Amino acid sequence: MPMQITLHVTVQVKDGNLVLTDRAGKPVTFSKDQTVQKKVSMITLGELCDVPKRQLATCFGVKTRKSYYDIRNAVLHGSPANLLPKRPGPHAPSKRTKELEALIIRQRFETDCNMYEIAEALIQRGFQVSARLVGQVLADYGLAKKNGGHPRHSRRDSWPKRRSKSSTVPASRAPASSPATPSSET
Repeated sequence: MPMQITLHVTVQVKDGNLVLTDRAGKPVTFSKDQTVQKKVSMITLGELCDVPKRQLATCFGVKTRKSYYDIRNAVLHGSPANLLPKRPGPHAPSKRTKELEALIIRQRFETDCNMYEIAEALIQRGFQVSARLVGQVLADYGLAKKNGGHPRHSRRDSWPKRRSKSSTVPASRAPASSPATPSSET
């Protein structure tokens, strides 16, 4: 036998905490750390009442309507892991370690290699580095070569050369061909 429940709840966010208050004034507070419960409560209210989704999302601290529907999809069809907050920032440890910095700096002082050659030498030794990372380390320590050039087999060498603007002459200023110039047609 179904049981009918009538809800009259005021939804507020105070200092980052979700506060649901019933008609009698009894509050239920969820801290901002309880993100899963907050999302489930928002979707439950959204499914059971006719409040506009954008207004409901704003009450729960969700910024966009799309975010509301992404959360709704995770609550109704996804796994509980989809409701957990995602960690911002890099998800892998940095490749730039103190050991790697020391190797790059030592390589610069012991040889006359540019950043591409240093990166290649470190790759051969088993380190996963890029020339850009080597260049950043060298620049941070003031050891970058400003006129170092690119490796010999770079894409720049294969690009077509562009004419400089000074050699382009407008058609109105181009010298007219002389009518006395003999034609090569015979």
